[in-house]
Amino acid sequence: MSPADLAVDAGRCLIDLGEPGPALHQITQGVALLPTARDKTRAVFLAYEAESLLRQGEIDHSAALVGEALVLAQRIGASRCVRQVSDLALGYEPHLKVQGVAQFLSIVRAAT
Repeated sequence: MSPADLAVDAGRCLIDLGEPGPALHQITQGVALLPTARDKTRAVFLAYEAESLLRQGEIDHSAALVGEALVLAQRIGASRCVRQVSDLALGYEPHLKVQGVAQFLSIVRAAT
């Protein structure tokens, strides 16, 4: 297990424990450590980071990251990650007026 994987897994656990702030820190560190050769993992990690931001109420930043994760997952054909991102889409529905949300949701609709 690489340091990137360990940091993101710790962040994912912190999300599940209701600690989005510390989770974001761990996930951001993990994403930064990933080499470009691991784009599939990067897409998953970006989705985790977006989920943490969504739970903290940072909707615009979250929408930008989750959109990036979706585009990356589609580009490399990572269907499981596309589903993961699509599952997060419901959390953005109440925030349609926030910058980037409507665009993200339209990309999700086109992908499914």
